[in-house]
Amino acid sequence: MTAVLHRTYSLGRAEVLLLRRNKTLLFTAVLVPLGLVAALASAQDGRTDDNAAAGMVSMFTGMVLLFVVYYTVLSASVARREEGVLQRLRTGEAADAEILSALALPGTVVAIAQVVLFGVIGAVVLGLPAPGNPVVVLVALLLGAVMLSVVALLTAVISKTVESVQITSLPVLALCFLGGGLVVPMDSMPENLSRVAQFTPLAPVLELARTGWLGTAELAGTAGQIGILLGWIVLGSLLVRSSFRWSPRA
Repeated sequence: MTAVLHRTYSLGRAEVLLLRRNKTLLFTAVLVPLGLVAALASAQDGRTDDNAAAGMVSMFTGMVLLFVVYYTVLSASVARREEGVLQRLRTGEAADAEILSALALPGTVVAIAQVVLFGVIGAVVLGLPAPGNPVVVLVALLLGAVMLSVVALLTAVISKTVESVQITSLPVLALCFLGGGLVVPMDSMPENLSRVAQFTPLAPVLELARTGWLGTAELAGTAGQIGILLGWIVLGSLLVRSSFRWSPRA
């Protein structure tokens, strides 16, 4: 077990160094979510009630997970595959799961750090309340990062080049934005559509983050959201195992 963690950490550390060298991807991962939330905070017009707080938490969590985790894992996995890196790594001691986990490690760490920073700055500048149940928020971030990393690896299957991920990622981004309630709030959707949207990938993550931050999480609701996320993770992992491409497609 120690050897597995050491190999995963070493591979993840190498991914962090590569992320730092990719200025475009680093800008997308770090500055885009912060810029979008700054614009959202301005639109809140100084309101700090529960609805405003829930909106800011949802938007920030969604932006961070989509741009910091999903997009970076997708771009990194396609780039490493086309460079032949993944193929070479498979000839070493690292297992497939360790190699793929390392791809998700940098984005997950950055995402958690950004949410912590958002909580501190939000409390001081925006009057955002402190997380009422930080454990639920952390569970939402971790499960959301794992789930979107799996979805990113699936998207990589149909992405031939790094440039093509800008196109292949659009359906996933659209589904998450629309189904997660980032564009249209859940309570504004027709009842039947809202029920379906609750099972889209990002929706349970945002619900856990909102209720955890506001301290309104209930056991039954939390268990249901976690169950949906675990279902996406298990199904996605099985598909990744059977369809993920390790060798360059070009």
